Amino acid sequence: GTELVSKEQIIGALALKIERLIAGNPDQLFSLLYRLDISEHKIKQAMNANGPVALKIAELVYERQLEKIISRRRFGQERPDGDLAW
Repeated sequence: GTELVSKEQIIGALALKIERLIAGNPDQLFSLLYRLDISEHKIKQAMNANGPVALKIAELVYERQLEKIISRRRFGQERPDGDLAW
């Protein structure tokens, strides 16, 4: 059967990508985090925490994406204005 990818595997894969960005292109990483709408406060906390920074940021990205999926399911996709547009 199809195996679901675990949360740990997703975060691990994200952490690897984030690690590369931290090393090679931190500006791209920050613009990505900004687009994902992850608060600067949480990012600073992650960067100042003990332990691997990339892993902490990966967890933030994972949690944020999960929140978006849950709220989309809860509220349904936002419909464009259609006939309300002028």
